[in-house]
Amino acid sequence: MQRDNHTARTFLVLLDRTLLALSAVTTAILFAWVLYYSSYGLNLADEGLYLNFIANPFLYAINIPPSLFGFVYHWPYQWVGGDVAVLRMANVTFTVALGWILSFLVIWRFWTVGWPHVAVLSAGMASLALIGYSHFRLLTPSYYTLTFQSLLMVMIGLLLADWPGRIHQVLGWILVGAGGWCCFMAKPTTAAAIALVVVLYVVVLRRKSLLPMLGAALVALALLIVTAYVIDGGITGLVTRMVNNAEMELLLGAGHEVPLMFRIDGLATSRSQLAIAVLAAIALLLSILMGATHKLLPSLVLAAVLIVTIAIALLGTDPISIKPTTLFLVPAFTCLGAMFYRKGIVLRIQAPTTIALTITFLVLPHAFALGSAINYWFLGSMGALFWILAVVVFLSPLAQQGRSVATLVPLAVFAQLLTASIINGSILKPFRQVKDLRGYTAVTPMPGGGKLVLAQSFHDYLATARAQARAGGLEVGTPVVDLTGISPSLLYVLETRALGLPWLVGGYPGSNAVAVETLGLENCADLAKAWLLIEPEGQYQLDQASIMSSFGAGQADYVAVATFDPPVFEGAYPNQHKRFLFKPVRLAALAEQSCREARRQRPHSQKWSQ
Repeated sequence: MQRDNHTARTFLVLLDRTLLALSAVTTAILFAWVLYYSSYGLNLADEGLYLNFIANPFLYAINIPPSLFGFVYHWPYQWVGGDVAVLRMANVTFTVALGWILSFLVIWRFWTVGWPHVAVLSAGMASLALIGYSHFRLLTPSYYTLTFQSLLMVMIGLLLADWPGRIHQVLGWILVGAGGWCCFMAKPTTAAAIALVVVLYVVVLRRKSLLPMLGAALVALALLIVTAYVIDGGITGLVTRMVNNAEMELLLGAGHEVPLMFRIDGLATSRSQLAIAVLAAIALLLSILMGATHKLLPSLVLAAVLIVTIAIALLGTDPISIKPTTLFLVPAFTCLGAMFYRKGIVLRIQAPTTIALTITFLVLPHAFALGSAINYWFLGSMGALFWILAVVVFLSPLAQQGRSVATLVPLAVFAQLLTASIINGSILKPFRQVKDLRGYTAVTPMPGGGKLVLAQSFHDYLATARAQARAGGLEVGTPVVDLTGISPSLLYVLETRALGLPWLVGGYPGSNAVAVETLGLENCADLAKAWLLIEPEGQYQLDQASIMSSFGAGQADYVAVATFDPPVFEGAYPNQHKRFLFKPVRLAALAEQSCREARRQRPHSQKWSQ
């Protein structure tokens, strides 16, 4: 009998180790999967904004959206030599590392498991950090990624500050301050929200931490002052920039008005996704609650789930097709179901710290989305890692019941499955790109000596545009006014300088007015020698006549040197039209004089054009 029990225990230990090893392998595959596709694809519009701003952040006095992320990522961009693929890989690696550290600290603090389990399971949960790159298939650093990274830093700092030892506390509050500064650089609205969250967290739980919190604020302030002097020569310059950014954003009319920030968006879902979320939550709860007493069946089921996850990553088949908003429903239903376990034992023995931290993690995705015109639930799901960590903290009373491994393993496994499904969807249908990255084969040289693998049609478009532009006399660094409203990536590939903004975006009520105002800040000498890119029949085309007249130019002052047809992206830009690249033919001195005269005649109410 004792021999049978020993054999059974040995088998269960072996099964546990096998499951842990399989989870580690799955995490590695998911991470390698995203890194592999970091060199695939290029968004026609958004990534052009990011790359133009990161490559030359000091060229622009106005930033739309009102973010300073380009200044933060400018030096990493230079360190990698402008190689876009390497920059993406570094961005992904840094984000996952932050997610891993945060998950590790949460599990280590609230659960009683050995460090091998903590390391592997926290890595599995941290794979959800990869979802932040799936929504718009934008691996290039942006204000979205910097905001997410900032929130991770702040939460790591708060948890680290609770560890015993002065070194941990000092390092923790420095991280909180640095994360707050990064958040301001990325998204000031989210920075205000996370500052409020930190204050409430500290005041409610640790009144003695008010002084260290002040130290964190001083760290953020010091970094902000240094930033102000580096970017704008002083605090007044930075304040002026931020005020002008906000006013220009309102002029654009993109839906970022203050009253619209504080809203409750609907959680868009479907019956099928709701059913998937309910079934997933039930399966998750059964795995958690059965795992402590009946280990064999839950372990086999979890192993099967991991195999399916690996199959999704390697084969591209997805039997479940999870949508982003479902990432909230599964944790929510899991917490709701756990409340009824043993007459609410999970609720009855909650500590103030776990309650506060659970609520904090739950609201962080909405803090991440605050100020955006996009649905808060959809955009907030980029921070789905916070939702799963809310579940980890909420269920932590089960650690007292000896259910640590039985609870954490299913959570990590389901996090990996959800990650694989979401990322696979973004590969099959990348945002504003030709479908299915797996079908991309055309290796395309990029500025900085790097290369990206693109769809053949997009590669041909860029190659044709580059060849014709160079043949027409376009040189590296030439200023260009993009009036298509949708082509900042083309300007980046051509290695030109986008005037006015990194992306003169079209399609909004105030697009033309913003273009006039921002171009009014450019030097007339640059506008005099600037080329034009237009799409006369394009959906997002800016008003050519009014914008050109604002700097004293007209159609007769340019000659077309290149014509090319952009590829059609089904679902994003199905009706793109022929584009033309125009070269200035007027004498530079005459064009510059006309620009100055046009500015003198503009109404004084247009404050930025002087």
